[in-house]
Amino acid sequence: MWDKRLTEKFCDICIKEILKGNRPGTHFTKDGWLKIMTNFEKETGKGFSQRQLKNRWDALKKEWKAWKKLKGEDTGLRWNPIKRIVDASDDWWESRLQVVPEAQKFRTLGIDPEFKGKLDQMFMGIAAKVIKHGHLLLVHSRLIFLRMLPTKYLKRMKKKI
Repeated sequence: MWDKRLTEKFCDICIKEILKGNRPGTHFTKDGWLKIMTNFEKETGKGFSQRQLKNRWDALKKEWKAWKKLKGEDTGLRWNPIKRIVDASDDWWESRLQVVPEAQKFRTLGIDPEFKGKLDQMFMGIAAKVIKHGHLLLVHSRLIFLRMLPTKYLKRMKKKI
């Protein structure tokens, strides 16, 4: 049911809603979910309920957490684009899977770096929000997004800060 194309579309739509401010904390607003459902159906021709989309969100988040935990702080790993896996020794895999057994599936099919970037945008905690000169600066670990936002949204954000 969820192939790569649908998952990518879903992620792109969620990221747009996050950047529009429809996920002010850890959850989307009612309006955010409505826009996600509407835009997803418009762009894919498939109508899913909020519950179905939320289930996909939760599954992606669980997968992302396992991937992050698997890789840990190990920055010396290389991505093999042909096999679509992390190039690591059997010893590395055995030791990491002792700590993160739920990441076993990544030994044969990993999360490619481009898709990981989307998941980071969706799930990585927002470290700071700074409103300055009509911009909202969202600072994620290693990712920075600067977007122009509508004035009405900026006014709402200023009231919350």
